[in-house]
Amino acid sequence: MPWWNRFLPPRKSADGTLELFREVFGSLANWAGREVNLQTALQVSTALACGRVIAEGIAMLPWKLHLQRGRTIGPAYDHPLYDKLALSPNALQTAFEFQETLGLHLAFCGNAYVWTPIVSRRIDEMWLLEPGWVRVRYRWGEAPEYEVRFPDGRFATLGAGEIWHIRGPSWTSYIGLEFVKLARQALGLSMAIEEGQARLQSNGVRMPGYLSLDGVLQGDQYQKLRDWLAKEHEGSQNAGRPMILDRAAKWISTAMTNTDAQTLEQRRLQIEEVCRFMRVLPIMIGHADKTATYASAEQMFIAHAMYTLGPWARRLEQSADKRLLTPEERAAGYYTKLNEKALQRMTSREQMEYLARGVLTGILTRNESREKLELNPLDGLDEPLAPANTFSGNPPGPDTDPPRPTAASQETEE
Repeated sequence: MPWWNRFLPPRKSADGTLELFREVFGSLANWAGREVNLQTALQVSTALACGRVIAEGIAMLPWKLHLQRGRTIGPAYDHPLYDKLALSPNALQTAFEFQETLGLHLAFCGNAYVWTPIVSRRIDEMWLLEPGWVRVRYRWGEAPEYEVRFPDGRFATLGAGEIWHIRGPSWTSYIGLEFVKLARQALGLSMAIEEGQARLQSNGVRMPGYLSLDGVLQGDQYQKLRDWLAKEHEGSQNAGRPMILDRAAKWISTAMTNTDAQTLEQRRLQIEEVCRFMRVLPIMIGHADKTATYASAEQMFIAHAMYTLGPWARRLEQSADKRLLTPEERAAGYYTKLNEKALQRMTSREQMEYLARGVLTGILTRNESREKLELNPLDGLDEPLAPANTFSGNPPGPDTDPPRPTAASQETEE
């Protein structure tokens, strides 16, 4: 029995199954003449790599519920939502898997739909719905409704209180822009170039042309000649074999060479074009030019964390706060947080320098620095150090200069 049957009452089946199939798997027109849909887009290596970079980056960020009371902030372990965000949102997925799938939906479809069935006025579980199952119905000024058509044919209309809708960049404000639709020209051209290269290899890296013969081929002579060409000279296994011709036959090529077509340059350009659509730096998917250095690559990684993953993190945090927390809980100080520090991986030397500076300046206690190294705390190391040069005045102590005698004090002594 599908998992959604545990929560959904019996509903009518969806009408127009063929229409649903076309919506989910249908192709989009493009100038390259290739079928572009979600399935074919995932087969474009650049698109899949960009989607994985975004999805895995989101999944690597620990997502936790926090509680702020005055100036004190800490994890809200007692709240039921904490475990759902940090460990397991449903019976099927871990938090990492949930965030990764959610990131893929956002990267390719611009929308992610999470079904949040309510039990005893609390969110029981969080289930991701495939974007192709959901159709948004919206009237201006009213809460949207979501028509969900499940693979088994069941149909349900769910309200905004049952669907957590996370939108990517949006033009209409109620539904996100879909990458596959917007980038169909770039994806179609990438497919066409890759298909052309594959067919070239399958033909033994020979460009198309025609064989010119004197006279007219009679009877089955044409088929015999065609079979001989296919056997002796087509396919990569026959690449490099010389062609021996008689009867004044001539081979005439009718297509450009790879150099003339600038195939390599086109493939590189399409990698950058797809990356531009998905706002991912090419170096993040392994595409870099020869001028890149270690320093420049490091800055690109920082830029990726700030300008690619940063907006997604803010979008998810605010959406979760608005949808998963009640106004009373938000007023009490509850909020969700994606910890972006998880992406700041340092070398051992850099980590020790960072912790040493934090301890010596009093920002970290020595036990807090040990905790970051996954070491047990020690007695007496919970107080922050106070550097002498941070006092507003001279601290008391044996090294303090004695006060200078005044004229009045000298007369009194006399």
